[in-house]
Parts: sequence; C-alpha cells; structure tokens
Amino acid sequence: MSMLVHAASETTGSSTKKFLTVLFGLAVMMAIIMAPSPTGLSPAGQRVIAVMAFVVLMWITEAIPYGVSAVALVFLLILALGFSPAGIDPGPILGTAKAIPLALSGFSNSGWLFVAAGLAMAAAITSTGLEKRVAYLILRLVGANTHAIMFGIILTAFALTFFIPSVIARAATLVPIVIGLTEAFGLPRSSQIGKAMLLLAGILPSVTGVGVLTGAAPNPVIVNFLTGAGQPQVGYVDWLIYLFPYTVVFSMALYFLATRLFKFEFTELPGGSDYIAARIAELGPMSTAEKRSSFIMALTILLWATDKVHHVESSAISVLCVLLLVLPGVGVITCNDLYKRIDWNSILLFGAGISMAEMFTRTGGAAWLSKVAFVESGMGGLPVTALAITIFVVVFFVRFCFTSITSCLTAITPAIIGFLVSLHNPDLPIVGIVLGVALIAQCLSIIPVTSAPAMIAYGTGGFTTRDMMRLGLPLAAIMYGLIVLFMFAYWPLVGLWKWH
Repeated sequence: MSMLVHAASETTGSSTKKFLTVLFGLAVMMAIIMAPSPTGLSPAGQRVIAVMAFVVLMWITEAIPYGVSAVALVFLLILALGFSPAGIDPGPILGTAKAIPLALSGFSNSGWLFVAAGLAMAAAITSTGLEKRVAYLILRLVGANTHAIMFGIILTAFALTFFIPSVIARAATLVPIVIGLTEAFGLPRSSQIGKAMLLLAGILPSVTGVGVLTGAAPNPVIVNFLTGAGQPQVGYVDWLIYLFPYTVVFSMALYFLATRLFKFEFTELPGGSDYIAARIAELGPMSTAEKRSSFIMALTILLWATDKVHHVESSAISVLCVLLLVLPGVGVITCNDLYKRIDWNSILLFGAGISMAEMFTRTGGAAWLSKVAFVESGMGGLPVTALAITIFVVVFFVRFCFTSITSCLTAITPAIIGFLVSLHNPDLPIVGIVLGVALIAQCLSIIPVTSAPAMIAYGTGGFTTRDMMRLGLPLAAIMYGLIVLFMFAYWPLVGLWKWH
C-alpha cells in the first residue's frame, strides 16, 4: 500500500511540475508577443518567435507529449500568422483562413515526406524479419562483443555515406538493422543496449554526412554560397580533407560516450558465436517476404545512389519504395498492418516543426535574428579566434529553432558569409568559419525534433528525449572542444585556417 501511495504522490508531483512548466512557457510566449516590436522585425515574425520559444521549451522539458505539442504548434501558428499584418508595416491582418495553409506548409515539404516514408519503410521491413537476418550477419562479421557491435554500426554508417547521398535515406536504412541487432540480444528496444544503438543510428547519418561533400544536401549549397561570395571553390577532395578527419574523431568520441553512459545488460551476446550461428540456422532460407523486401530496398538504395543520373528526388524514391512494399502481389505488408506499426506522433511532430521553421524564415524572423546576432552585436571587433568561437556558440542556440539542418544552414549561412565579408579582413578564414558552422549544425544532436534521422530513430520508441539529451549535451561539449583543437592543430596544416 505504501508503495502505491508513494507512486501516486510521485505521479502527482510530476504532473504539477509539467503543468507549471506549461504555464511558464505560455507566460514567456505572451511576454514576447506583448513586447514592443524591434526595428526590422515584422509583427508576424515576432509572434512566430514567441511560439517557437514556447514549443522548444515544451520539447526540451517534455511537459506535454510530442504529438500534443505538434497539434498545439499548428494551432498557435494559425493564430500567430492569422492575427498579424501580412507585411512588416501595420495593415490589414492576414486572417486565419489564409494562415492555415502556411501553418500546414511543413506537411508538403520533401523533408517531411522523406521522414514519413522512412518510418513506413522501417516498419514494413521489420514486419518481414529481414532486419534480424542482416543483424545476425553483421554480428557474425564483427563478433559478439557489444563494443565491437557498436563499432560495427559506426563503420556501416560511414560506408553508407559514400553510396547513399541522403542523410534521411541512410537513417531509414540503418534503423531497421539496429532494431534487428537489439532483438538479437533478446532485449526490448528501450533496453540500455537498444537505446545506445538507436541513438547511434539517429546521430551518425548526419555526422558522417558532413564529412563528404555529397553526403548531405546542405554541403553543396554551402559551397555555392561561398563561391557566390567570391571565396575559393571547395571541391570534393578539399571537403574530404578538411572535414572527414573531424567526423572520424567525433564518431570515436560518440562511441566512447555511448559505451560508457549506458550500462549494457551484456558485455557479449549470450552464447557468443555459437548463438549467432544457431540463430542464423534457425532463420532458415530467406522467406518470400524477405526476398521481396531485399529487392525493394536494394532497388531503393541504387536509386538513391544514382539520383544525379536520373534526377528523381530522394523523397520521391522513398515514396516509390513504400508503394512497392504495400503493393498487392509485390509488397510484403498490407496498408492496414503498416498503419498500425507506424509512429504517427513523430510524423505529425516533424511536419509541424518544419512549418515552424519555414514561417520563421518567411516572416523575416531568421534574417532579423541573424542580423542582431552577427551584425548589431558588435562581434566584428573581436579577434579572429574569439569571433569564430562566438559565431559557433550563436549557431548552437539558433540550431534549436529549426527541425531541418538544410533549412537552418540555408537561412543562416548567407547572413554569416555576408557579415564576414563585410569586415574586409584578409586574415579572416571565412571558408574555415563557414565549414565550422556546417559541422555544428549537422553534428549537434540534443533533442530528436531538430534532426530528421534522429526522429526516425526516435519513432521506434527505443529512447526518450531525456536519453538523447544525456548523450547529446556532453557530446556537444566534445564537439566544440574538437573544433578548437582542429582550429589550432589540423586545419592550419591543410590551409583551412590561419595561425593567430
């Protein structure tokens, strides 16, 4: 009885804390809305920033469930945009009817489509048991030791980077394999081993992608921004020399943290290599469903890897994959069964988050914040090293305003380049600072909603936001430490940075 009373009191205390957090978030949002409008910021932009402050606080504290926060976000965006003038000057309000398609714009975004398709692909493939077969084959290759398996996941992520040019596509490929590895231990996805592996699967696609020019969509966009501003052209090999070593060292730090922060249930798969051989034998020959899903995934990966040839967008290829997986006579699962396996909260949340990021940019909020942070703050008078580190710190906070790495870098990179060029300082390593910004934006992994690959992994139900923060916060500190180390020890050697 005393245990029940204690549990009930803990639940009541937790509910009260969450309720007070929601009230505090609403108070912060209203304070920003009621504050005098800063020069250069539209009323709509100010209100979108207010909504963002509330929602990001809800995401970090988990005061309300993610699915609820997504619905709340859409509703608040409709109000924020609908009751604001259409432009920067006072005038007729936009109206909620016109605000609705804007608040739902994230659900017509290719990034959202990719995440939704990625979750559907993972759900369909795991229904066939193919991920277990692949997982056991990986286990046979790297061995039964848990640390060796974690290292194998990292090697797989790096290998996929050179063949699949999409970060989300790599996550959609890696997550089902990791689910199979977890199940091979006979443990739930929320076990310590399961959490660590799924977190790696959600973080690594972005980390490995920033090390290869073709590994992530923002990379060539950044090169175009730099070239357009009169900076030296950064080629494929240049990018590889500058950033690939960093991603390798950073991945080793991720491995070190994950294997120590999570207390694994086993140091080695019970039964070792004999157990692995027995499980492979137990699976028997590949079933028809496994063969079909293997063929469909192989075709999908081939199409992803050759998108520069056929020019079909990666998210469209993902939709084709889902279509083939559910197509009668060809697929491996019915639409009704697939519907039950998908985490719809994650799909809803990511769409709403993209809407927020798009409205943050469209209303001028992103441009205003970049101007205040980089131009009006007086950072131009700082020494080069201090200036670079200050920009990197600002990017850390701005990154939480975007659910898409691409949209984040697209929004802030031109402002940063413009600011750096305007300083007319020949000793300023503009290319180095901008590539450092790319590293931070793509390696930062603290809450799932700021990264599509993390959302795909989060959608499996294996880890919570708190689990990711537990790993992501010390990882962020290591990320900055490594950047400073590379600024002084490696990048000057390859011509990306100058000694100061």
